[in-house]
Amino acid sequence: MSLLRRVFPALSEPALRRYLTGQGVSVLGSWTQNITLNLVVYHLSGSAAVLALLNFLLYGPLLVVPPVAGARINMGNARRVTLSVLYTSMAVACTLALLSLLHALVLPVILLLALCAGILSAIESPARQVLLITALQDPALRPNAIAMNTMVYNVGRMVGPSLAAVIYPLLGQVAAFLTYAFALVFMAWCVRSMPRPPGQAEAPARGRQGLRNALSYVIDDHFTAKYLTILACMGLFAGSYQTLVPLLADHAFQDAAKYTGVFFACAGMGALSAAVVLSSAIAARTARLLPVAPWAACLALAVLSVSSSVALSGAAFVALGFSLSFSATSTNATIQRRCPESVRGALVGLYGMAYNGTMPFGYLLVGSISEAFSVTGAFATMAAVLAACIGLVTALYWRKA
Repeated sequence: MSLLRRVFPALSEPALRRYLTGQGVSVLGSWTQNITLNLVVYHLSGSAAVLALLNFLLYGPLLVVPPVAGARINMGNARRVTLSVLYTSMAVACTLALLSLLHALVLPVILLLALCAGILSAIESPARQVLLITALQDPALRPNAIAMNTMVYNVGRMVGPSLAAVIYPLLGQVAAFLTYAFALVFMAWCVRSMPRPPGQAEAPARGRQGLRNALSYVIDDHFTAKYLTILACMGLFAGSYQTLVPLLADHAFQDAAKYTGVFFACAGMGALSAAVVLSSAIAARTARLLPVAPWAACLALAVLSVSSSVALSGAAFVALGFSLSFSATSTNATIQRRCPESVRGALVGLYGMAYNGTMPFGYLLVGSISEAFSVTGAFATMAAVLAACIGLVTALYWRKA
């Protein structure tokens, strides 16, 4: 254990160990519920458009809710807000399970509950991050803790869909929804048992004033403004690659089932590798890679637009996953290390809006591009537009530096 803590120094914090344990379980449960909802909606409707609407309701609130909610979250109320959201999410999961048991789970009700789940997830995201960051005894470990949180999330993202693929056909949708409810109970227990740092008192909610102060901070701080803008571009034109993976596997390699799994695994491997590097003791030596990482995403997209080799495409997906995870995690860690406490919650919300919030719109945009052009043409367009956006932002802030 002592060797593990030397490699991952943030594990020396008891609060982080407790938090990550609950986070891992809750992420697995969340993916189980969301994948089950997709399967249930597909069986009820058979419509790709309704599936798109479902996922927009699940993830679309990430564009609007986090900065508004984050402006009201501080080190004193983050634990209470997180627990409130966990208990409410548990009620939504139990409602889905009960309606499934009664055979009363119809499409309009699913979409309404999906919207509730999406809003709750968007509120919980800044609350959890503020809780994690402010629970640490040693502020110097914040970047490593943020990266470890990303690492746990990526592991859950890779394992969660597989868990849903086992639970849903074997035990049914009721069991899948209850799995998430039990995961939330466990996460709530972990949060309640996290040690409280001494002198942590609740500050008054800042609301619009807190959000206004955070926006002023972003405008004045060139690093934060530059990299939040770059992350928004990456969310739109690189993070949305997932929409094209099944199409690429089918059209370019003639085996959608086989190569979709392979390419998603490659991207997940790259994302997990970046999180491991940033959460380890060598993270401080990687700061110089941040300006390069977004360009690596452009190169990876360009390779995917011309590659006819499975090995080369797999390597491009590894690079794409690494670039996205490294850019997002390193930017978040740097912002949290630099920002004053008074704007932390709102900044976490703005970060979530810039990166995660743009992805649902990226899915719609990239889907439209792929219909207008071929799938390889869509990757080429994404690479060119993303490169132009990164170049423009870099030039703008180069002149301001």
